[in-house]
Amino acid sequence: MARRKHREGQQLKRVLGVPALFSTAYGNVGSSIYYALGVVALYALGVTPLVFLLTGLLFVTTAWSYAEATAMVPEAGGSSSFARRAFNELASFVAGWALMLDYIVTIAISAFFVPHYLAVFWPVLKVFPYNVLGGVAVIVALVVLNVIGIKEAARVNILLAVLDLATQVLIMVLGVVLLLQPRLLVTQVDWGAVPTWEQLIYGISIGTIAYTGIETISNMAEEAADPDRDVPRAINLVLVTVL
Repeated sequence: MARRKHREGQQLKRVLGVPALFSTAYGNVGSSIYYALGVVALYALGVTPLVFLLTGLLFVTTAWSYAEATAMVPEAGGSSSFARRAFNELASFVAGWALMLDYIVTIAISAFFVPHYLAVFWPVLKVFPYNVLGGVAVIVALVVLNVIGIKEAARVNILLAVLDLATQVLIMVLGVVLLLQPRLLVTQVDWGAVPTWEQLIYGISIGTIAYTGIETISNMAEEAADPDRDVPRAINLVLVTVL
């Protein structure tokens, strides 16, 4: 019934190009990396690079699967649409709600971390209830932006992605110029800091959260100007940028 009404009704406007698709997915994936890196290092200890290598490989295979499936099924819904085509409505229902619950968790965590980062400038944002109010304000602002329109939201996403990438490039350049000492990189590596199996599994689990968000592009496929071309390009661009 829902599918029939959707087909008979007005289709979504195909107005999003590669920059809009990329910036939206990069915003989701990038925000996860900011809070996941420290938590993974806390549990994975000396094998943190190996954990991110493993989860990165999972990220690549997942992203390419989304690129292939979205090109074949350019519909809004992403995994839910794929499951419906491949299996049945029940599988689609489960996939859709699994993604919804995943989004709820990642949105809550990402929004809650924003005031804690800003607490460097305004320490009051680090304590309750101001940290919670700050997170709620972030979510409300995003809701309002998306209600205004997809094109307006895309412009903001592109602006934020450009600012984020520029900031990271600046930090890397300053790090290389001011702090890089190859001798210390070698001598301070401690392979004896090996986690337990429980810590390793926990670190890998958190590491996978760091790459959450690539499926956002497939959810927006029905609003892509040319999904067969733009979606794979945007996904590959996110892969290169994030990894």
